[in-house]
Amino acid sequence: MNTRNSMIHCWLKTSSKAVQRTALLFILPSLLFFSCRQTDDQVGIDFLPKGDNHTSTVVDTLSVFAYTVQEDSLKIDSLSSTILGAINDQAFGMRSASAHIQVLLREINVDFGANPTIDSVILSLARNTEVNGYGSTTSVQDFDIYRMAEIIEKEQGYYSNYEPALGDKIGTWSANLQNKDTSWFEEDGELKWATNTFRIPLNNSFGEDFFTSQSFGSNDAFLSFLNGISIVPATAGLGLNEGSIVSINKFSENSKLIIYYSGGLRKEFEINSESQNISTYSIENQPFTITDQLANPGTHYNETYLQSLAGTKLKIDIPNLLSLVADGETIAINEAKLSFTVKDGTNTDDFPAPSRLLLLQPSQVDGSNAFIIDLVDVLIPPSSNWVGRTNYGGSFDSETNTYTFRFNRHLQDVLETYLTTGEDINRGFYLVIPSDNPITPSRVILDTDNSGAIKNLDLKITYTKL
Repeated sequence: MNTRNSMIHCWLKTSSKAVQRTALLFILPSLLFFSCRQTDDQVGIDFLPKGDNHTSTVVDTLSVFAYTVQEDSLKIDSLSSTILGAINDQAFGMRSASAHIQVLLREINVDFGANPTIDSVILSLARNTEVNGYGSTTSVQDFDIYRMAEIIEKEQGYYSNYEPALGDKIGTWSANLQNKDTSWFEEDGELKWATNTFRIPLNNSFGEDFFTSQSFGSNDAFLSFLNGISIVPATAGLGLNEGSIVSINKFSENSKLIIYYSGGLRKEFEINSESQNISTYSIENQPFTITDQLANPGTHYNETYLQSLAGTKLKIDIPNLLSLVADGETIAINEAKLSFTVKDGTNTDDFPAPSRLLLLQPSQVDGSNAFIIDLVDVLIPPSSNWVGRTNYGGSFDSETNTYTFRFNRHLQDVLETYLTTGEDINRGFYLVIPSDNPITPSRVILDTDNSGAIKNLDLKITYTKL
């Protein structure tokens, strides 16, 4: 087995959920969807003997079953972006993301001088403008802010269902997270401003604690004084389709904690690349349209639901796939294409369709998300000549309102494995919203009705008998 095949085998067969999630989290942002040099009906041409005249067969009548399932928990530690907010989504239920952020020293042995008096305490957080907000652009929501009662450990892995311990409440805050107005404030005797930045006021008593502590000789000592800060959205007051979820950029110079004191002095504490941060997610009050599908796996539904942030994904079963080689003859897959249609009226300004989706497969070991060969070919082309010939797909086509994938190599492998060993490795597919770094808050509703003359969930396979 050559090096590349060994890597593919390792990725497809790995038994570690953490490895798979980490691979999806940190490799996929650099994913390049190459353009095709061959037309669709030429894919698979290398399987055909030269000089022979073969006739292609098109199959578009195989049964496809689609239903919503729960996504696995998501690895959330030390991301460049932190997700924050809540939304009462009529179609998906209440979804919230709490941010837990570590603050570090900007200078060692901070000296506030003699008899300092507190003016104000501001937690400044910059929005990550490269990540679209998700939800209402107008509603105001409330947040409770706490000292963390535990330190986020760099060596420990954290997942989205983790519940960190909270300490004393140090503030409350109300804001429209999608408001892009400039923040104006007075500092150093001047009127200043910051764009795409939240300036969150904290209790003055929290700032006074800094004056009495001597734990500023190192970051480790400082973390024993301030484990971190948690921002928790209040969900009780959100009406239907109110609220939003956005991304925070901890690398921005505007992300920091500021102590203003003694009539014009200030000290700043950093949120930087060394700051550990996590976002934890919760789901409440999922509607029956989703819970019914979660309770009945294997049953086809004409409307299905995908949501990021460890929400829901689509399971696709094609039970009769092996019938393509029922006669025992080898075939070459010219094209295996699967298309999904966004439900009419659900791609809106508040809930835009994700720019791309991923077609994965259940792991043979534990059923978690695993790559298919066609996606591996995008990440690691099998040869220099292969670059540009893969057409995996997955990008949203706004003109047709669809996502289209091709799984030619995956299907070829499934069929050849069955013909040569008798093993059935057809485990179906998962369709997911990518959990990239930065994580994208998003959701989409698919019309998966494949019963009509025009199928909204469309499977078409073109092959040639050898």
